Amino acid sequence: MALTLSVVFVALLLANVPVAFAMGLGGLAALLVSDRYPLAILDQRMFTAFDSFPLMAIPFYILAGGLMDHGGISGRIVRLASTLVGHFRGGLAMVAIVSCMFFSGVSGSAVADAAAIGSALIPAMTRRNYDPSFSAALVASSAVMGPVIPPSIPMVLYGVLAGVSIADLFIAGILPGIVIGLALMIVCYWEAVRNDYPREPRATWREFATELRRSVWALMMPVIILGGILSGVFTPTEAGVAAVAYALVIGTLVHRDLRWNHVATVLRSTVTGTAVVMFLVATSTLFAWLMTVERVPQEIAATMMGWTTNVVLQLMLINVFLLVLGTVLDVAPALILAVPVLLPLVKQLGVDPVHFGVIVVVNLVVGLITPPVAPTLVITAGIAGISLDRITAAIWRFLITLLAVLLLVTYIPALSTWLPSLLKD
Repeated sequence: MALTLSVVFVALLLANVPVAFAMGLGGLAALLVSDRYPLAILDQRMFTAFDSFPLMAIPFYILAGGLMDHGGISGRIVRLASTLVGHFRGGLAMVAIVSCMFFSGVSGSAVADAAAIGSALIPAMTRRNYDPSFSAALVASSAVMGPVIPPSIPMVLYGVLAGVSIADLFIAGILPGIVIGLALMIVCYWEAVRNDYPREPRATWREFATELRRSVWALMMPVIILGGILSGVFTPTEAGVAAVAYALVIGTLVHRDLRWNHVATVLRSTVTGTAVVMFLVATSTLFAWLMTVERVPQEIAATMMGWTTNVVLQLMLINVFLLVLGTVLDVAPALILAVPVLLPLVKQLGVDPVHFGVIVVVNLVVGLITPPVAPTLVITAGIAGISLDRITAAIWRFLITLLAVLLLVTYIPALSTWLPSLLKD
């Protein structure tokens, strides 16, 4: 049965069938060739996948991010970031990184970050004589902070799959996200000095105070989400509901940039996005269950343990596997495929599940800027009006930087576990 499942799944992927359908049809084929389980197990397992209260957080976070995006948040965040770092060498590039860091706390999506911040800053950087390929690659790389800094949809998925506290995962992503931003800023400064990219005028304290006042409502959203969760006022799922209500009030009554036709557009995109994710969760649950009953994860873990018992090398092998997976699959399907296989192994290695969750997410977001799929590269290349070949040639310096951060996250567990443990004490 495991052989049928694998062969059909891989064949459908090679035929360019969407991952969710490939997993579902692979599971159906495996059940048809086996007389051990009734076909009714298919719909039972898929329905069970939906029966999860934490998964309800996904549509609310998608909706909240969309409402804040259409509510004029990105422009305010860019202006605030400009008053903070615009006066450094390569100021607009620094602004792009800081803006993505701030916007990550609102959207939780790399694609949303790349589109919103890229549309605002890539044309401005081009007018200031920045190399368009550098600008597009920088924004695409900075956008990967979206799924790492809370709120994060991949963290919600991992928490459900691994049975780990989503609140702990949210907190665990803060320091790694900041480290990514700082590392990108170092590379950016080096490139700016080397290419003599311009500085922007230094903002006065009055200008900074003005932009901070205009942006404070946007910056309060992640504070409300994390503060409410940590104080026990609401669960991560209920925090999503609160975020939607907050986004509606701020967008319509405070900023007054959010129109009702925007709300209808965001609702449509939320329904579509949620349907895609939930169908993927349903078919992957069936796929993972069939692999589990056939003991595929245990056999993979035993094989990898047989290669080496060194924890450092084991984690390196896991990173290589996840990096390869992330280059061909989007974050959600890769996460759903990898976690059931790798979680038994990392538990044997004594790796904290929260720490492993951050490792998985950071690994997979690196795939967002790694060809052949690389959705954030596609978005920013389109905004910059350049070919994928040009942006691919420019991405290597940022890719190396993200891989270096991945190694830090992997082998320094405190980056992921220190804040959650501190807040529990």
